[in-house]
Amino acid sequence: MIEKMNKYLFVVYHKEYEDFLIKLKELGVVHIKETKDKRKIDSLEAKLVERKEIGILYRKIKARRDKEKATKEVVIRPCDRDHLQQIVNEVTGLMAQEEELKNQVSSAQRELDYWKIWGKIDLSNLQKLQESGHPIHFFITPISRYSEEWEAKYNAVPICNFRGQCYFITIGLNGKELPEAEEIKAPTKSIEHLEEQVETFQKALSKVQSELESFANHRIGELKGILEFIDKEYAFSNALIQATDEAGNSVKVLEGWVPSLESVTFEEELQSLPIYLEKLVITEEDDVPIKLKNNAYSRLFEPITKMYSMPNYGEIDITGLFAPFFMLFFALCFGDGGYGLLVFILATVVKLRSSQQSTRDTCGMLQWLGGTATIVGGLMGTVFGMVMPWAGDDGVLGSVRDNYFLNQDNLMTLSIVLGFIQIIFGKFVAGVKRTRQKGIKYALSTFAWGAFILTAILGIVLQMKLPSLQEVYYTLFGIAGLCLLIALFYNSPDKNIFINFGKGLWDTYGTATGLLGDVLSYIRLFAIGLTGGILGGVFNSLAYQISEGLPWGVNFLVMAIILLLGHSLNIALCMISSLVHPLRLTFVEFYKNAEFEGGGKQYKPLD
Repeated sequence: MIEKMNKYLFVVYHKEYEDFLIKLKELGVVHIKETKDKRKIDSLEAKLVERKEIGILYRKIKARRDKEKATKEVVIRPCDRDHLQQIVNEVTGLMAQEEELKNQVSSAQRELDYWKIWGKIDLSNLQKLQESGHPIHFFITPISRYSEEWEAKYNAVPICNFRGQCYFITIGLNGKELPEAEEIKAPTKSIEHLEEQVETFQKALSKVQSELESFANHRIGELKGILEFIDKEYAFSNALIQATDEAGNSVKVLEGWVPSLESVTFEEELQSLPIYLEKLVITEEDDVPIKLKNNAYSRLFEPITKMYSMPNYGEIDITGLFAPFFMLFFALCFGDGGYGLLVFILATVVKLRSSQQSTRDTCGMLQWLGGTATIVGGLMGTVFGMVMPWAGDDGVLGSVRDNYFLNQDNLMTLSIVLGFIQIIFGKFVAGVKRTRQKGIKYALSTFAWGAFILTAILGIVLQMKLPSLQEVYYTLFGIAGLCLLIALFYNSPDKNIFINFGKGLWDTYGTATGLLGDVLSYIRLFAIGLTGGILGGVFNSLAYQISEGLPWGVNFLVMAIILLLGHSLNIALCMISSLVHPLRLTFVEFYKNAEFEGGGKQYKPLD
């Protein structure tokens, strides 16, 4: 459900405005009404940029965490801006050192690799030869261009050939003609010195990387705390600019929203402050923030609601209304009791080991989905691709028998029936919403369409299956006719009968064509569920047939590999399709028939 809100007007003396906001922040229940575009405020934009940079830094450091060594991530907020900057400087400084040392290691290693090509060079001997008038020159040239005549003409001495290049030196050509080759500078460091340099840089790099890993394993919560600190700063800075200046800029006028359940305590806390406080009437034009308040079960499915859009304040929260359908549709798409049990067990293990509430809530939802899939998959007769005895007579590698109560034909019928049920239910939900928004007379046509579809279908089914119950299905047809008359002639209470009839005909066309398309979408529940079960059985048969003629021991290994890979792939495909298609049925078919508007803004108090 959507929690009721109260709207307040605050008038504060401009010099006391910041202290007033600090008080609101301490109370932590006021959602500030935004009157100015915060995207055009440079100071706020700067904080968003800062948060983005810290967020990137946080993800980089978190990627270094060692699962075996890392401690629990505990969020620790910085004391103030100086403390925040100190932590950021520490981390960025280490990362800058790491980058610099990586470059130094790379450069030193390249230099070492290069001079290793020339072999071991005694720098003292080079110096002595230089002083005695016999300098050594170092050259590189393509092998094809090297001439043996240079050995006599220039005292050339080939050192080695490497990657198409000839490395050679000349002795004692000071001031004389040199060979036509690329001369390079003589080495200034020995191989030993270069090796020591590489080792020194590598040790320094390892030390810095060890410090970064230690930070990631034990202090990552400090960066998370910085993100929260910046978020709070941003919210407070945004609140500072959202007030309107009045009376020659001497007073600040601010509006905000407080949950009704918190209003009494909130008003008592502000009584001692030198401010003017007034509770305002909420109008249709107000963009009231939305705070969902559901029971423990429905709350698990709120992320699905938020994925599409929050409801607006004028409608109802339908999270708890689509949740049972979503569970059932997920289970039908999964189509295998063993896969559902696996999801349930994994979700339970992760939930028990996790300390983050969001992860625990997600795992709680997966427990419901996995548990439902276990039951429905078992009723469908397949567990890990094996046909259970109650569903088939040909063994675990056989198929579901034709007279089983959930055979292929019945599953397709069940999918269509579930589609009709959810669509009709959506029509009644839309009627309730219209009643709340405009009154019962504006909702009669919506209720009438839902009742017409329901009674007409029941009447047709009874006429086909139980023709002896004429009084019953005639009564149903009569109710359906009455509902159709209401839908045709009373869909716009404020308009005349001709406009009502014209709109009614148009609604009839839309309902007839839309209903057919909507119901057909639910057939995919049967198709996807059937595919998952069949694929599991195919992998089982494949594993059995391939390993059947192999030596003992090898056959079990081959069978295990095929089963592991095959079922892993099938579970992944089932998981994707079992989430995506129920989401589509919820967001498209159910939301459309329930006339869900959305567009609500989530309640975010200043705290």
